[in-house]
Amino acid sequence: MHSKFRFYLILVACSGVIFFVLYKTLSGEEQDSESHSKYSQLERLSSYQKLVSKSVPLVNINDLMPVTQSIFHLERQRQKEAQVHANIRKNSASKSIFPKQSLSVDEFEKDELEIDHPVRSVNERVSKGIRTPKPEELVNIERKFVHLDLKGAPPIVSYYKKLFPLLRNLGANGLLIEYEDMFPFHGPLEQLSARNAYTKNELTEILYLAKMNNLEVMPLIQTFGHMEFILKLQTYLELREVPAYPQVICPSNNGTQLLLRQIIDQVVALHPQIKWLHIGSDEVYYIGECNLCQKFMRKHFMDKEDLFINHVKSIAKYIKEKYQIQPIMWDDMFRMVPDETIRKSEIWKYVEIMAWQYGPYVEMKISPDAWIKYGKYFSGIWVASAFKGATGANQYMTNISYHLENHISWISVLSKYRSEINFKGFILTGWQRYDHFAVLCELLPVAIPSLAINLLFLERQVVDNDLFQKARDILLCDSRLSRNTNYTSEEVFCNYPGSNVFKGAQRLTHLNFMLQKFLSNSHIIGWMNEYNIQMLFSSPAHVELGTQNLEALSTNATLLHTFFQNTMPEVYDKHTIDEWLMTFVKPVITQIDKIRSNADELLKFRSWPRRPLSK
Repeated sequence: MHSKFRFYLILVACSGVIFFVLYKTLSGEEQDSESHSKYSQLERLSSYQKLVSKSVPLVNINDLMPVTQSIFHLERQRQKEAQVHANIRKNSASKSIFPKQSLSVDEFEKDELEIDHPVRSVNERVSKGIRTPKPEELVNIERKFVHLDLKGAPPIVSYYKKLFPLLRNLGANGLLIEYEDMFPFHGPLEQLSARNAYTKNELTEILYLAKMNNLEVMPLIQTFGHMEFILKLQTYLELREVPAYPQVICPSNNGTQLLLRQIIDQVVALHPQIKWLHIGSDEVYYIGECNLCQKFMRKHFMDKEDLFINHVKSIAKYIKEKYQIQPIMWDDMFRMVPDETIRKSEIWKYVEIMAWQYGPYVEMKISPDAWIKYGKYFSGIWVASAFKGATGANQYMTNISYHLENHISWISVLSKYRSEINFKGFILTGWQRYDHFAVLCELLPVAIPSLAINLLFLERQVVDNDLFQKARDILLCDSRLSRNTNYTSEEVFCNYPGSNVFKGAQRLTHLNFMLQKFLSNSHIIGWMNEYNIQMLFSSPAHVELGTQNLEALSTNATLLHTFFQNTMPEVYDKHTIDEWLMTFVKPVITQIDKIRSNADELLKFRSWPRRPLSK
C-alpha cells in the first residue's frame, strides 16, 4: 500500500515538473515571438519611410494617404514581386540577342511587354550576363554615321568643335547631315534658307572640323516627300502634288526637275569631296493625284509605283552621271513594290537604299521578302536606327532603353541577312522634328547619352554593365546614368559638351512630375475642379491647403527658365532657345500662374449662394 502510494506521488510530481517546464518554454517562445514581431514591424516601417523619403519628396501628410496596406502586407507583396522577376529572368536566361530564326507572330505577342516596357527588357539582358560574341559572330560595321537633323535646332559652329571629337571617340566615322532650310542657298534659291541658316563660311568651317576628326560627310536633301520647307512658300505653291498640302512635290511638273537640279548643284558645290548624296524620298503619302500626274500616267501606261520610280530614277541618274556621286534613298516606298517592277525599271543601277526602322523588332516591320528583294537587286544597302526623335513628337527626354532595344534588334537582323546583302553602313538617326511644321523634340545634347550607349553597343554588340560603365567614363557621368534612370526622382551629373542642356531637361522632368503630383492632391481635385472655378464656389480652407506648395513650384519654374537662358547659348542661337522655352517651359509657368489666379478668385468670397448653383 505504501509502495503504491509513493509510486503515484512520484508520478504526480514528475508530471508537475514536466508541465511547468513546458509552460515556461511555450510562454517564453510566445514572448520572444511577440518581441521579434514588434521589432520586425518597426524595422520594416523604418525601412519603408527611408525608401519613401529617398524616392519621392513628401509635400505634405496627404501624400501618405494612398498607403493603406499594412507593413506586413507590403513586405509580402514585395517578396512576391521579386519572385516573379526571378522567374522571368530564369525562363529567359537561355535566349540570345542573336536568334537563329526570325520571330514568329506568337513569339512577338509573348514578348510584347518588352516593347511596352523597354527598361525592363534591358534590365533583363544585363541581369542575364549575356556572353560576349565571338569575333566571327560580330556583324562587321565598317561605317557608323551619326545623323544631324538641323531643321529647327542647328547648333552654333563653336559647338561642333567640341562635339566632333566626342563622336569620333565613341566610334563614329561619318555624318549624315540633313540641312533642309539651314543650308546657305543663294541666287534664285535664296528664299529656301531660313533667316538663321548657316553662312557659306560657317558651313565650310563645319565641314573642315568634320574632316579634322575623320568624319566623312554625306549630305541629305529631300527630292520628293517631306518638302514642306520649300512647298510652304507662295512661290512654289504650283509645284505641290496636292494644292492644300505642302508635303509632296509634283513629279510631272516641268518646274520640279529644274528646281531639284538647282538644289543638287548648290549642295554638291559646297561638298566637293563627297562620295554619297542622300536624296530622301521617304513617306511620299500623296502621289499620282494631280491632273498632270494622272495625264502622264495614262500617256505612259504607268501606275503610282511606276511614277514614283520614274521620278527618283531621273534624280539619281542626274547625280550619278553629272557628278559621279552615288545616290542613296530611303527604302520604305520599295517594301511593297513587286520584284518585276524593280527589275524592269532598272532603278537598282542608280541608287543604293537605306532601310530604316526606329523601334524594337525590326523584322516585324521589314519582312524577309523585302530583304531578299533588296539583296537580289541593289548593289549596296545601308540601315538606319534612331538614337532620338522617334518616341513622341513633343518628347524632350530621350528613352535610352527604347533606343537600345532598336539597335539590339538591328544587330539581330543584320546577323541573319549579312550573307545575302551587301551591307554598306549603319546610320544612327536623331530626328529634331517629325516634319518641318512640328515642334522640337529631344535636343541633341539631351540625347548624347543615348547616342553614346548605342554607338558603343554597335562596337561590342553585347549588353552588360561594362557597356554602361564605358559610356559613363567617356561622358564623365556618375553612376546614376544607367539603363533604368528615373529622372523624376534623381539627377544624373555629366560633363560632356552640352551636358548643361541635359541637366536642365532632367530638372524639367522633375518639375513636371511635381506639378502633376500637386494637381492630383485631393484638395485640388475636390475643391479646385473646373466646376468650382466656374461657379466660384469652394471651401477656403481646402483651397489654402491645396495651394500651400504653389509658390515653391513657381519659384522652381522661374529658376529653371533662367537656367536654360544662361546655359543653352553654349549650343544654340537665340531663335532655337526661344522656341524651346516657349514649347516646354513657358506652358508650365502659365499653368502655375493660372492656378494661382483661380485660387485668388476663390478666396475672395466669404459667403456663398444656396444650391443649385447657376452661372
